[in-house]
Amino acid sequence: MSRIGAMRARVTLQAATRESDGAGGSNLGWSDVATLWAAVTPRKGQERLIGERPEARQTWEVVMRWRNDVTSAHRLLWQSRVLTIESVVDPDGRKRWLRIEAEEGRHEP
Repeated sequence: MSRIGAMRARVTLQAATRESDGAGGSNLGWSDVATLWAAVTPRKGQERLIGERPEARQTWEVVMRWRNDVTSAHRLLWQSRVLTIESVVDPDGRKRWLRIEAEEGRHEP
């Protein structure tokens, strides 16, 4: 899969949290789970029209050591980018690596 030496990027894994707004509702927030070493590689970029505005999106592959707590409910911070996790795969089934497909530019729900 990937060699440890290729993992030169520091990424922060974040989990969604709900915080009370004081009026009976809640706001979505994010809290740091861990800061990890990873290999981050660009995959494809595209531009779409959302409404009548162009929106750029970039897909990234992130490879890191295996963890059992990473899901598509998390997100990654890398440099100044927010990467929304689309899929998490253990490529060889041996719990050594995680291959994550993430997208930058997608708005949060």
